Amino acid sequence: MKLKRKHLCWGIGLLVVLCVSAGFYWWKQQPTVLHIGVYAGSSWDVPTSQRSHALDRAIQKFEKSHPHVRVEYENGIPQSDYSDWLSEKIVSGKTPDVFMVSEQDLSLLAARGVLEKLNGYMDRKDQAAFYPVAFESGVYQGQTYALPYESNPILMCVNKDLLDKEGIAVPKEGWTLEEFYTICKKLTKDTNGDGQLDQFGSTEYTWKEALAANGGHLFQGGMLKLTAPEVKESLTFLQKLEDLNKNYKVSSKDFDQGKVAFYPMTLAQYRTYKPYPYHVSKYSNFTWTCIPMPAKSKTTKATLVTTTSFAMSARSSHSKLSWELMQLLTEDPEIQQTLFAQSQGISVMPQVVKSRSSKDFLQVDDFGTDSLTNQTLNRIMEQAVESSPKNVSKEVLEKLDYLIGNALRDQDVENRLPQIQREIESSLQVGV
Repeated sequence: MKLKRKHLCWGIGLLVVLCVSAGFYWWKQQPTVLHIGVYAGSSWDVPTSQRSHALDRAIQKFEKSHPHVRVEYENGIPQSDYSDWLSEKIVSGKTPDVFMVSEQDLSLLAARGVLEKLNGYMDRKDQAAFYPVAFESGVYQGQTYALPYESNPILMCVNKDLLDKEGIAVPKEGWTLEEFYTICKKLTKDTNGDGQLDQFGSTEYTWKEALAANGGHLFQGGMLKLTAPEVKESLTFLQKLEDLNKNYKVSSKDFDQGKVAFYPMTLAQYRTYKPYPYHVSKYSNFTWTCIPMPAKSKTTKATLVTTTSFAMSARSSHSKLSWELMQLLTEDPEIQQTLFAQSQGISVMPQVVKSRSSKDFLQVDDFGTDSLTNQTLNRIMEQAVESSPKNVSKEVLEKLDYLIGNALRDQDVENRLPQIQREIESSLQVGV
């Protein structure tokens, strides 16, 4: 009887071992699933009919090199809903392993411990692969939290017909603020003799562009410096520029109607509205092109650029795989070349921007003989600065815009700056 019990116990034990082994074997055969957080459409608020070909190609390439890994993402999330969608995922404990992050959201997410620090995964080749301005967009308080995916610099759109009519040549790369003002002054006039200005030099040129053109920064050493000489100089120049219009508020609509020579425009807008089919619905009644932004000197970094990046969740159970996927999305020349060709921004890799493929597709007939070259875009990215300071919320920047706008309108910049400084410092302290 004891022998039978012993055999029965051995049999049950063997069965348990076999079941556990079979279960473990089955579990090992199941693919590891990486979840990506992305939004549909363009990052740059321009119309697009393109699918995310670069993303799909990257996933295909990654899964081929990692046979037991499947990459999934939720399709169709509008960019306008993405931040809320991501917040819900974070709160519910379902943060994607890898996800897109904007410059404005990065510092907040990093400060809250949502993002994995990447310094321990990186080597020098990772950083060297990118334009410095693009890489810096993912850095917060000395730590790297994201790798850049795509950038969008601001250029100066030029109405060539208006300049031709006035006998003025299109400014060359390296033009200065002094040249910009001189041309605007010459162009601003009453052309039909009715006593009202109806032709203008520029529109939508803001204090942000002027500050970059003067080599200034809102923050120095982590402190807000609205009373710094560069800030005052920038606002004085902007006031001088706006005074040319004699209280008339020049708008983008005036530019659309061919009445304005200069209009800051993002590369994404240029690539969307320059070629067919969108060209026929916008800026079709005059010849135009884009050139680099003017600056105080030829060595001043005067181009503002926005960058979208990929970050890793600090809670990811597959950090090594997530890092490899991030590298593929951001550092692989094939993926970045596909993105540059089919999106509206610019690749974050100099190697890709300077390639023959980039040269060819930027100079197709749709863009015209005066199209931007890849070499010009490369120099623009080398001379670019981040468009928004870190640690400053969208709400605070909007408040700063409003206060500076009022000071310019009332022509009281010099007296208002100390007061604006105190108000913004107060907003930063309370997190408004």
